[in-house]
Amino acid sequence: MDEREMAVRQVLRGLTYPAERWQILAHAELYGVDAATRAALFDLPLRAYRSPGDVASALDGHR
Repeated sequence: MDEREMAVRQVLRGLTYPAERWQILAHAELYGVDAATRAALFDLPLRAYRSPGDVASALDGHR
């Protein structure tokens, strides 16, 4: 598990899955996500995500 995936898992802890992009963004804002992670999450494709790992994988595809 790389540093980004660990950060995403920490930010999204407690979120119920599957989760839509807007739910992930809202949860991250409530958590107090840092600016770099916020920007990366904002670029996620519009779809349902199955887990924090699924979110991290989608982020890796957009580097």
